[in-house]
Amino acid sequence: MIRQEDLGDGVALLVFDSPGPVNTLGAQDNVEFANLIDRLLADDSVKGIVLTSAKRDFLAGGDLDQLRRVQTPADAIAIVTPFLKAIRKLETGGKPVVAALNGTALGGGFELALACHRRIAADVPSARFGLPEVTLGLMPGGGGTQRLPRLVGIAAAAPLLLEGKRLKPADALAAGIVDAVVAPEMLRDEAKAWALANPEASQPWDVKGYKLPGFAPQSAEGRMFFMGSWTRLHKRSAGCDLASEAILQVLHHGLERGLDAGIAIETRYFARLAASADAKAKIRTLFVGATDAKAMKMRPKDVPPSKPARVAVIGGGVMGRGIAYVAAQAGMQVDLIDVSDDVASKSRESIAKNAERDAGRGRLRGTHADVIGRIRATSSYEGIGTSDIVVEAVFERADLKREVLKKAAAMVRPGTPIASNTSSIPITELAGAIPDPSLMLGLHFFSPVERMPLVEVIRTASTSDETLARALDFLKAIDKTPVVVRDGLGFFTSRIVTTYSSETMNLLAEGVAPQLIDNAAVNAGFTLGPVSLCDLTTMPLLKDIFASMRGDGNRVADRGSVARETVGKLADAGRVGKVKGNGVYTYYGDARDPWDGLAACLGTSPSSLDEDTVRNRLLYVQSLEAIRTLEDGVVTRPIDGDLASVLGWGYPAHLGGVFSYVDRVGADEFAKRTKDYAGRFGGRFEPPATLLEMAKDNRRFHEL
Repeated sequence: MIRQEDLGDGVALLVFDSPGPVNTLGAQDNVEFANLIDRLLADDSVKGIVLTSAKRDFLAGGDLDQLRRVQTPADAIAIVTPFLKAIRKLETGGKPVVAALNGTALGGGFELALACHRRIAADVPSARFGLPEVTLGLMPGGGGTQRLPRLVGIAAAAPLLLEGKRLKPADALAAGIVDAVVAPEMLRDEAKAWALANPEASQPWDVKGYKLPGFAPQSAEGRMFFMGSWTRLHKRSAGCDLASEAILQVLHHGLERGLDAGIAIETRYFARLAASADAKAKIRTLFVGATDAKAMKMRPKDVPPSKPARVAVIGGGVMGRGIAYVAAQAGMQVDLIDVSDDVASKSRESIAKNAERDAGRGRLRGTHADVIGRIRATSSYEGIGTSDIVVEAVFERADLKREVLKKAAAMVRPGTPIASNTSSIPITELAGAIPDPSLMLGLHFFSPVERMPLVEVIRTASTSDETLARALDFLKAIDKTPVVVRDGLGFFTSRIVTTYSSETMNLLAEGVAPQLIDNAAVNAGFTLGPVSLCDLTTMPLLKDIFASMRGDGNRVADRGSVARETVGKLADAGRVGKVKGNGVYTYYGDARDPWDGLAACLGTSPSSLDEDTVRNRLLYVQSLEAIRTLEDGVVTRPIDGDLASVLGWGYPAHLGGVFSYVDRVGADEFAKRTKDYAGRFGGRFEPPATLLEMAKDNRRFHEL
């Protein structure tokens, strides 16, 4: 909904006010907006136009649910064409147009602002401006790839377009993407005044003699920029980032031409992306899934909200320090507890160094003194009595965890949640150490805690709704993205990552070259190959992980697997990992080669498996185990598993996640291939009953 108001003196105000909490631009909104612009430009009494919002933010962008439904590029073009025509009329209509940005303007919302002759932002700390479409497998489709670089230059526009960088008001002003930042109560007055003072306003690119700021695409500097950008992109994504590739193409070819021709090129590439499987998968997982998770839609509804002010973190290792750090940045008082005051103080000092580093990079929330001042390093458990939640993060040893949990439970106030940060130890086993198991749950953070958004929340059969709700309130306060799963061996993430590492060892045991295994994964979209990951984990630790994940010895994921034997041979041969320079690879500083004793150690001869088969095996074992977790009730919604896989262990985002990948292949085809692989490589590839049922009519895990 867009309503028209009168600011007086011939200045018309258009106020965006969509149903729901944020303004978005759907197909009908674009048509309505186009009609309004035609009417205002034809009205001689209108001297200027101001655009603003009735909501906290300006415009969040296009309607992503609508974009997810497009089937062809033509469908996408039909959505954006009215908007493109309207904003081009807006900037060439002969009347000054001002964007009064009362809050965040992203994507299509910021593209609308770029088409205005003036952008005035309210000085609102939470406001952000930018074009983040690339993070969802898309690219700007409202002229953003053409107007932004024409405004600030290619080099300055690149981080916003290729990284999806979002700028605060002051940073946006410094970057030149907004023209002024004013007090919120002055926003409309300032916008009106500028419109009346600039009756002949026009866009710089519509003025004769206009030149692109900085360098042109075909200049020497431009050619160097694009050559370097292509090289970095292919090194980073191995051809899996179609959106960034499209943006570079459009920047290169569109900026050589006039604006209208450039926008036509942008529209073609945007439409192809919008109709692609990659974009649909990313939008589903990283927008729909992540939005639901951060909105805490899994939170028990009948439990009143809580605002945790104090947290006790037991254990000052890497994980404990990270949890304490993010809690302190969120404004909480933190008791960081370790075996002695001296050890706890050293952990606090380590956090202080990280905070100093982050402050220098502009990443610290608050001042260094305030953040570190909130952390009390101690060996005493007495402070736990005032904590709103306790998080145990000691070494991954069940007996040690039970010991500290028992101490903590003796000190907490009634009803205080007690969480264990563990990657694999069943929470039910740990809950036996405390008098009231309903207070116990798992909070599996990922390293580094301050950078990784995901937290796997593990609920046992005894965990109460109140405990779950208060733990989720804590995660919301520290800005984490939770996925709630049921207790079980390895929960969800560790269970599947273990199958990934196990299959890597199986491939090595068959004589597949480690470079081929790594390349197969990287070319599929993983940032790091699984052999390299195993070397980072270290063989002794991997050996322990495989042993701890064996369960009763009858897991389907272990059928035909020789992973434990393989990693055992490597560990027994003294191969440790990258930390010692001697894992599956031998390391020489920044260089490495496969260990020349690998074949003799494992008793293998070279394999004839091709890269496609290797890639499929690595991907298929993960999806098969994910389906088994669904059957076991560990996860109840495939979208949760997809989100956990992308955010948790770097599963390729363009594939959407472990369940989305089955949809992409098709249940029928996936079942056929896994049956074939079961006969060739082992029973761990046998398709689960759920998959066989889905294959009958080629059903999907996700409708869209």
